[in-house]
Amino acid sequence: MRIKSSEPLSDYMLRLQRLKSLPLKLHLQCLEELERNNFHTELIKRNPDERERIAYSHIIQRFTTALTTSDQKVELTSAAKLFREAKNETVAQLVDDEARLIVKQDELEKKLYNVQLKGLSLVDTLEMLLINFEKDADILRKDFSVSDKRYWWIKIQAYAKKHAWTQLLEFGKKPTSPIGYEPFIDVCVRSNRLDEARRFVDRSIYSSKLDDDRLPFMYAKVQMADEAINSAIKLKSLEALHFIEGRCQLNETNLTKIRLAKEKIQDYDDNPLKNVFKIFNRGNRADE
Repeated sequence: MRIKSSEPLSDYMLRLQRLKSLPLKLHLQCLEELERNNFHTELIKRNPDERERIAYSHIIQRFTTALTTSDQKVELTSAAKLFREAKNETVAQLVDDEARLIVKQDELEKKLYNVQLKGLSLVDTLEMLLINFEKDADILRKDFSVSDKRYWWIKIQAYAKKHAWTQLLEFGKKPTSPIGYEPFIDVCVRSNRLDEARRFVDRSIYSSKLDDDRLPFMYAKVQMADEAINSAIKLKSLEALHFIEGRCQLNETNLTKIRLAKEKIQDYDDNPLKNVFKIFNRGNRADE
């Protein structure tokens, strides 16, 4: 330590680093732990490009040695500051958000009891809260400016995970869905609940909300083959017919209907004026 005191910290650290003996390496690690802030300052003076590397070291410290929320926040705040100095605003903002999140998680754990939120991402935190503490989830969503579209996605996945099918159905009845209604079907299908998924193609409930262009795909996902085929033919959509073939369990009648529809659509695509000529010719024959 006498040697250290007679020279700049960075010189001392770098000199130790060149030595190969294990005790000195351990000494280096201990010294960096105890005086790393001074060491980092020295490194930045020598090479400003070290800022990002040091910022990442603060993030590592947050996960390895910072045990309390306040200590973790200090590490993340230091990291964000260095990222900004390195002109990396995008990462700096992400780190700031993480620092805010761990504080909020700590507050919520103290408020709600028996809820483990630390270590979760923002999305996972919202999903966890939506299961039993929806009002707190709504507040957290606003605090972090989560968009309507993203929050709807998170919400329907949370409802599906806790098998809250009634809540999911009622949520789907809200005036306008920023993500449409196909995602509601998708989360039900992933949970092997075709009965619940079929509710979202019920035109008596959602007739003014369903996207006609996606209707064949939605019917196919819930194994309503006849409805899927008819809506695809109405749209003259080869893409939808191909999707139905790959997704639905089809009988011979269905397969024949799809084949004929594809031929007719393809014929129309190859010569779109053919039908116009047919109508025109029928009109001329009627005049005769």
